[in-house]
Amino acid sequence: MSEEKEKRDVIWASGHFLGEYFPEDFDTWPDEKLEQFCEDHVWEPLEGSDGKWIVEEIYNLAWSVREYINVQKK
Repeated sequence: MSEEKEKRDVIWASGHFLGEYFPEDFDTWPDEKLEQFCEDHVWEPLEGSDGKWIVEEIYNLAWSVREYINVQKK
């Protein structure tokens, strides 16, 4: 998968956990900054969740949806 497509998938998936999508340059941020962004913008039912966990779930959703799309194309 292209890096740009993966980045778009992650930005899209971030909107399912956060009240604000990841910005375009999120992939240049250190882990701590990305985790803090997640904690600061987390969807209300997930408030209090660890930023690292939120980031992992965003990446998991992005990967899962891309896999589903790829299987449907076959």
